[in-house]
Amino acid sequence: MAAESAPSALPQQVRLAAIMLLGLGGLLVLSGVLVFVVRTNIADGVVTAAQEQATSEVPSRSELVGSLSVVGVIFVALGAGSLITGYYVRKRKSWARFAGVGLGVLLGVLGVQFLLAGGGGLLALLLPVGAIGVAVTVVSALLSVSAARWFRGEPA
Repeated sequence: MAAESAPSALPQQVRLAAIMLLGLGGLLVLSGVLVFVVRTNIADGVVTAAQEQATSEVPSRSELVGSLSVVGVIFVALGAGSLITGYYVRKRKSWARFAGVGLGVLLGVLGVQFLLAGGGGLLALLLPVGAIGVAVTVVSALLSVSAARWFRGEPA
């Protein structure tokens, strides 16, 4: 039997996309849990800062806590989706490829939105640019020709 390229060999593009999805998922879950755990402290800090600046409208602490709870849950949900997708991309599940592309597009759109919102200094610039970079990498890797062939089970 001739030694031909085994269709089970994981292409570099798929490996890269899976690693980025797994890493992103882990960070999102961790961030979501941390936001959820410290949401009351964050809300207290925002309310205190608004009172010290004597702004005309002090935000409601309970509304802030509720909003931060929603943000935490969204982060955990997106992170869990990213972790599951990254795992099943490596297992050659076609649905995971499309889910990875969808998560990449969603991350890119959110990155552009936060970038356009502006404000907050250097960190507020670096995080959205990094998110856009991850999004472009994941989408382009999963849509590459070698990834498509691998998911179809064709030799490289």
